[in-house]
Amino acid sequence: MTTNQSPLEAAQQLKAKEVQLQQAKLGKLQADLEKLNAKITTKEKLSDDDTKFIGELGWLAALSVSIAAVAVSL
Repeated sequence: MTTNQSPLEAAQQLKAKEVQLQQAKLGKLQADLEKLNAKITTKEKLSDDDTKFIGELGWLAALSVSIAAVAVSL
């Protein structure tokens, strides 16, 4: 926090950075999902990692909702 920055501004800046980091993670996950979708479309065999990723999609959806909620609160 700079001397001219209020605690509220500092907190908002920190939240904005956290949102940016989470958005970057979601971008990578989206790319992984697109690769998986391409495998499914071409009827390729899914690996154990692919199956695990599919199993975690609910958690990933919850994460994206949480990020959106934090972004709205800014």
